[in-house]
Amino acid sequence: MSRSIGDLRKIPDDETYVPGRGHNGRGTYARRGSASGVPGLVVEDSEILAPETRFELEDGETSMGRSSGSTIVLRSDDYASGRHAQLTKHGGLLYVEDLGSTNGTFVNGRKTVGATPLRNGDTVRVGSTTFRYEE
Repeated sequence: MSRSIGDLRKIPDDETYVPGRGHNGRGTYARRGSASGVPGLVVEDSEILAPETRFELEDGETSMGRSSGSTIVLRSDDYASGRHAQLTKHGGLLYVEDLGSTNGTFVNGRKTVGATPLRNGDTVRVGSTTFRYEE
């Protein structure tokens, strides 16, 4: 199937392409620094992702790790496991859970045990990347 240039989605200036698997099996687009009213994770500190990159979180599960099958791919983060952590959003509540990673998942500097609820402003560290949760 061929597509014309007019069929392609224009990428807004405040978005960046993040390789990996989104809901459509390809990469995802993440906003840089702008709150959209949808809860999300914002990159605070990372050697592999641009600061203030925002990953919007829809209801359901969001996987994080080096695997290309992850929703948020941390491909070149040597401290992240292939299947590192999972975020679950249900009914307005968000939980993060480590998936047996080698280096653990941290919320506000503390290693998580089981499903850990997140509140607005909490930090989540997966591998060497730190995110801030924004409602």
